[in-house]
Amino acid sequence: MLAPQFEAQISFDKPSYAPEEPSRPLTRHTVPERESQPFDIHEVIDGLLDDESFFEIKPLFAPELVIGFGRMDGETVGIVANNSMVKGGVLFTDSADKAARFIWLCDAFNIPLVYLADVPGFMIGSEVERGGIIRHGAKMVSAVSSATVPQFCVIVRKAYGAGLYAMGGPGFGPDATIALPTARIAVMGPEAAVNAVYANKIAEIADPDERARFVADRRREYEEDVDIERLAADLVLDSVIEADELRSDLVKRLAYASRRDRHFSERRRAVPPV
Repeated sequence: MLAPQFEAQISFDKPSYAPEEPSRPLTRHTVPERESQPFDIHEVIDGLLDDESFFEIKPLFAPELVIGFGRMDGETVGIVANNSMVKGGVLFTDSADKAARFIWLCDAFNIPLVYLADVPGFMIGSEVERGGIIRHGAKMVSAVSSATVPQFCVIVRKAYGAGLYAMGGPGFGPDATIALPTARIAVMGPEAAVNAVYANKIAEIADPDERARFVADRRREYEEDVDIERLAADLVLDSVIEADELRSDLVKRLAYASRRDRHFSERRRAVPPV
């Protein structure tokens, strides 16, 4: 046991490093506006983190999800990001397991988490259901909801269905939910939503031009309902900012969040679904 005069001199805080500028700028042109156009999420990561500080973990396993450690203005953070270049960024059983273990790792060692969401949701179908997609997906959601470290959700483009919550979305009260102007939050994409709700009506319209107008009108109504500015007005989002302001905004929020009380529960630990 240490003498009282020495206990105060011991610090258990994470080490800090000299801040460095990112290896590339993050601009409004980095993220394509069309959500159907894939792009490499590493470009966003490189524009947020200090130069050459990103250490990716398991890059060959479930590459549709990118995880790893990096430094942001000299401070260590964990990154969880969807990569639309691989399988459209859809979450599978392996990617859910990959994310859950990494989130637990960051929570165990007091490392803040930054989620970069560009996710159409979890994969559906009989094959993944037999593989336990619901159970594995619940494991990832459980890890997000039980983590006590600072968590920041950045909606890069689309964040649909349960994928939004798996990526640290507003349902679990992250420290902040930030959206880029390219962001869209909804149950599903506009085309899928219109087809699901109006499939019979669309099939009854014989004239191709009239059918196209009907679909376009319904799609416009849907897009107005999930407009990003409306969600910000309803306080679903904390801010909508340009890409070139994202790094500085996150740095300030990380500094503030590090001083918040993180004692949320009397439990010794969470009990995740397995």
